[in-house]
Amino acid sequence: GMNRTIVTLVGKDMVGIIAKVCTYFAENNINILDISQTTVQDYINMMMIVDTSKTDKSFSQMTDELDEIGERIGCTIKAQHEEIFNMMHRV
Repeated sequence: GMNRTIVTLVGKDMVGIIAKVCTYFAENNINILDISQTTVQDYINMMMIVDTSKTDKSFSQMTDELDEIGERIGCTIKAQHEEIFNMMHRV
């Protein structure tokens, strides 16, 4: 079945940010299910729901590599399992 992960990206908007993240997902067999993006002045806030059921990467490997990409492009990229995300954001 599907293994949904929430990926959030926050930082200063820069050409190619989305491309870099999407390329990483494509290279690792991670399917993007949904993207929402807001840009306020120079800042980008992006939330993606991805399906990680077909990737060979472990969850911690993926989060480390997304961290690395974030550092290179000056953004914070966080990945959370959907259940944890839902628990934390329950009203």
